[in-house]
Amino acid sequence: MLLSRLVTALILVPLVFLAVLKLTEGWFTLLLDLVVLAACWELTRLAGLKSVNLRLLTVLIMGVVLYFLYVLENEPWTSGFLQLLAAWWLLNLVIMLSGRIRIAPFEGRRPLRLLIGMLFLAGAWLALAKLHALPEVGPELMMFLLVLVWIADSAAYFSGRALGRHKLAPAISPGKTVEGAIGALASAVIPAGFLVWSGWVQAPAWMLVLLCILTVAVSIGGDLWESVLKRERGVKDSGTILPGHGGVLDRIDSQIAASPFFVAGLAVVGVPL
Repeated sequence: MLLSRLVTALILVPLVFLAVLKLTEGWFTLLLDLVVLAACWELTRLAGLKSVNLRLLTVLIMGVVLYFLYVLENEPWTSGFLQLLAAWWLLNLVIMLSGRIRIAPFEGRRPLRLLIGMLFLAGAWLALAKLHALPEVGPELMMFLLVLVWIADSAAYFSGRALGRHKLAPAISPGKTVEGAIGALASAVIPAGFLVWSGWVQAPAWMLVLLCILTVAVSIGGDLWESVLKRERGVKDSGTILPGHGGVLDRIDSQIAASPFFVAGLAVVGVPL
């Protein structure tokens, strides 16, 4: 399992670096579309849709939504939308860790689960598109965000395996531990130091460090959100396309929460978006 995770990561990470840093805006947007649409396809499975035609129709609707977001990307309301999503992901983290979540079949809530998931995917797409389009430093900041969350995921995994004793959210994800979460949060300090040193964002150091730590925190909430969907459906992974990692949605669940929060946070510290 660990070997397949490493092999997949060794193949994907360089490709992602090249795509983010070298692709033109148009090609990057197309690639981002494909990733989100693949995640939406997996979401339809987690939402319990059984008809292939209905699942394809849902993905088509998602594609139309992404097109309109592309056209309206620079409208003022889009920043407000990301700020609302950022606030929600903070609240989501509190809810997930409160112990009040109860896992149960959700046949009657299937459309609601699907719509909320599509809303989150649209928000992540918008945040990453805006971030990548920033003049001069956009691709670099997007790569930083990806690496920040990757490091946190790895830190949570290894610190949890080595030190994990206390369950973080046992009803949702029994494998996650408090020690793993602490390791993830602590790991944010090193990338945050690099962000301060880079000069890409002109803001007080403490604000950038806090932004990185909070971004990692909400990324954990994104992971837990997808875990709720998977446990309610009784599946381990959202898909099988990535050996050792499951599906596309499994790989980007943390980013779905982290990206709107990070971008909204950049706006708070003075980056024009």
